[in-house]
Amino acid sequence: MQERIQCTLQQAGVNSCELKSVLDHYQNQPEKLRAARFLIANMPAHWTYVGKEIDSLKQMKKESIQQGRISDEVVAHWKSFDYKLLQVVKDIDVIKADILIENIDLAFEVWEKRSWSKQYSFEDFCEYVLPYRIGDEPLEKWRRIYYERYSPVLDSLYQGNDVVEAARVMANYLKEEGFTNHTDFNLPHLGALFLFENRVGYCRDNCDIATYVMRSLGIPITMDFYEASPSYNSRHFWSALIDTTGLAVPFNYTEREIVRQPQDERKKGKVYRFCYGIQPEKYSGLYTDKEVPAFFRRPFMKDAGGEYFPESKVRLESNGAVDSHWGYLCVFTGTELQPIDISEFHGKKIEFTDVEPGLIYFPASRKAGKMEAFNYPFLLKKDAIEYFLPDTTKKCRIVLTRKYPIGRNPMFLGSAVGVKIEGSNRKDFRDAELLCQVVDTPKINYNILFPTVQKKFRYVRYSAPEEKQIQVGEWYMYGMDTETAIVPEKIWANHPLSDIHKKILSLLTDDDWSSFYMSAVKGEQLIFDLGIPQILRHFILIPRNDDNYIHLGDRYELFYHGGVKGWISLGKQIAEGTELYYEGVPDGALLWLHNHTRGKEERCFCMKKGKQLFI
Repeated sequence: MQERIQCTLQQAGVNSCELKSVLDHYQNQPEKLRAARFLIANMPAHWTYVGKEIDSLKQMKKESIQQGRISDEVVAHWKSFDYKLLQVVKDIDVIKADILIENIDLAFEVWEKRSWSKQYSFEDFCEYVLPYRIGDEPLEKWRRIYYERYSPVLDSLYQGNDVVEAARVMANYLKEEGFTNHTDFNLPHLGALFLFENRVGYCRDNCDIATYVMRSLGIPITMDFYEASPSYNSRHFWSALIDTTGLAVPFNYTEREIVRQPQDERKKGKVYRFCYGIQPEKYSGLYTDKEVPAFFRRPFMKDAGGEYFPESKVRLESNGAVDSHWGYLCVFTGTELQPIDISEFHGKKIEFTDVEPGLIYFPASRKAGKMEAFNYPFLLKKDAIEYFLPDTTKKCRIVLTRKYPIGRNPMFLGSAVGVKIEGSNRKDFRDAELLCQVVDTPKINYNILFPTVQKKFRYVRYSAPEEKQIQVGEWYMYGMDTETAIVPEKIWANHPLSDIHKKILSLLTDDDWSSFYMSAVKGEQLIFDLGIPQILRHFILIPRNDDNYIHLGDRYELFYHGGVKGWISLGKQIAEGTELYYEGVPDGALLWLHNHTRGKEERCFCMKKGKQLFI
């Protein structure tokens, strides 16, 4: 520790006087001096990104709380923005003694008040309560502001000694305060003072809020995450309360109550934890080996898999010669093998620990910066490994309807249930006649609706049930005399539409099945003026969806995985309907359906009893 402190002071240059001032301040307070030494010893790799672009985007996030969304043009304009190219300001160069001293004093003050503190180690306090920052957010004095706001709340809601119960009541309180989910921009951590006033962002940001609140109250907490989901194209972050048992209690206050044994439906694969302190190398030489992906060389990241999947081991063997020291456990992202764990080869054998059972993994080594499989992909069961071994002597015919797991898609398709389509020749719809109604959740996204009344109508009304918002990806109306969709002369609603909602009406016919119009109110009615009365032949309704069903006219290619041979093509097709048919598919193979025309969400799957199974 002393050597690292000296290194920090040397790197700090002229600002080292601020750090020395902190050490001198606590010279006669041994515990606080230890805490100061911990913070200073681990400070060199902590920094903030700065730039007017970040300030502008944070302001847009703030405005989105009231507006509900940001225009597609603005989102598109900032799509290529990469904050990691901005200026980096290191803590050691700018931090002042008063920030550290106030942070340390307040952390100790609240910690000493909590009866549960006696059941934690000093190291737990340093890692899960003491830090003055979370990640790469602005350097700010935040602890007193949060304490003064939330300490009276905790005192009024809970007086006991159970840290989990204290966290639970505070998490419930935070949920009542609200949070606006906003994922359009890629930004560094937003910062304590911004989030204190603006509850907006994505899962990482609501975890940050929980961290600031809980730590200010002496509740030990951190943030866990997975870098790549085994099932979906995303990272995910959640809060992890450190219980008096030393185990993590995962939660996200926007979703569900804190309980000691939560059931989380998200598949994780491998779990990591953000830390303030430098973590020991998992394997000797790991941090300095430039052949290892940067993700595994982060010294402030801890492998937390043992707290989630203890006693889970994967023992593998390479099918070919091993010319690498490192081996990786990967998931397939739809475009590449992404490593989620690393281990050392011992001859041809390798072992991975603390990974989630019930998921598909790919064993790989890294060659020329790319992951290449050294064996067949497999399903990890609790007590065995089930390899996907393609039997090219036994082939079958399969039917495909999707390229990606359904996930939340049924919920979106369900938004169409109860929708009524009516025709009228009066603007006030006093002579309205029901043309069709959606009575059940659609099975797919592309739906043709046929009117039950064959009369001429000038106006068409699309009505959501009273308890639902309109959520439509595409909406087309066809007359009897044309093969092209009718272009309405005018569209309006049964209430005044905001400027942004008037604009996004265009998403109803933009031929992008994943973009969608979503009404601001429940029970909204949209009225379409067709210009002249005409008989309607049919409607095409595409509810809000992920556009991962089979898209008519798109070009697809099916692959199976051949182990060290990688992905092997089974041919290309143009989709003529909402299903694809493939002959000659090897039995027992792991498959991947790729759309060459559009989209990026794709996952591997297998066939079970004639149906696609995304694990």
